[in-house]
Formats: sequence, structure tokens, C-alpha cells
Amino acid sequence: MADIPASSSATFLGRPQEAAERLVAQYDAGTPDKSGVVDFCDVHKEAAGLDSAQVSFSLAEDVPERGKSASVFKEYRMAKAALVGTKIGVLYFECTSKQLAAGKGGTVLVRGEVRSRYETSAPDSTARQDALRVLYESSFSFSKLLGCKSNADLPETFTMPPELAK
Repeated sequence: MADIPASSSATFLGRPQEAAERLVAQYDAGTPDKSGVVDFCDVHKEAAGLDSAQVSFSLAEDVPERGKSASVFKEYRMAKAALVGTKIGVLYFECTSKQLAAGKGGTVLVRGEVRSRYETSAPDSTARQDALRVLYESSFSFSKLLGCKSNADLPETFTMPPELAK
């Protein structure tokens, strides 16, 4: 992420498989709400103690209406919606998986979020690209853990998508 140089030591802590299982359990229980956020991983810069960034996922009811996002976000063409600022990014993707509905299969809208604890000294465009890259990589991995058909239509590799006009 921006302001975490490649030469620094970063530790990624989390339980991705457990996060996927918790999200499936929420879906199966019929409890898709904001309180159902599952932590995917935290990034710790060197021995700082506090995490530098967090990635989480939740079930979502709807994708935000295009052009109506907060002014801190820029919108990008990726998955169902990608909204990215310098300290936060949100990616919505649709997952069709046989793991849902107690093994009967189902389709769900998933909201991934990356949130940085610190302000960045990098240019805004670099910070947004870094946030979207972390969010994409996490979402791609999470979609595999959920068993999403076609990896939730996320591309095999990250390339910065075009920004959408507001």
C-alpha cells in the first residue's frame, strides 16, 4: 500500500478460510446486515503494533447507484462496482457458489473493503491504485475460498481499470 515501501517488513494476519465460512453461515442464516462484517486480514508494517490496513467482507443488499458515491471516492470499472479513495476502497462482486444455501447453491452480492489507518504522502492516484490492488487481490482470493463461479468474474490478474465519469 502507499507509504509501505517494498523494503519494509509487512506481516499479514488473518484467517481467510474462517472468514469465508462465517460469510456463508450469515447467508445461510439469512442475516445479511452491516453488523455481519467479517475480517479477512490485517496488514502490519514492521513492528508498529497497530495494523496499517484492514480488509473485510460483508454481504450486501445493493450496489450503490453510479455517480452517487461520496466525493472522497473515484469510481472504477471492476466487478459490480469499485469505489476507491486514498484511505478506503470498496469493491462489490456477485458470487454464485454451491457452498451457499447449505450446499444447494445460491448467488450473493459481496462487499469487500480495504481501510488504511494512516494518511499517505504518496500522490492520490498512487494511493487509490494501491488500495484497489489490495482490494482486488483480497477479493479474488476470497472468491476462490467461497467457491464463486468464474472467480466472481474478477480478472485473473490486476490491471488498473478505467475511471468512470461521475
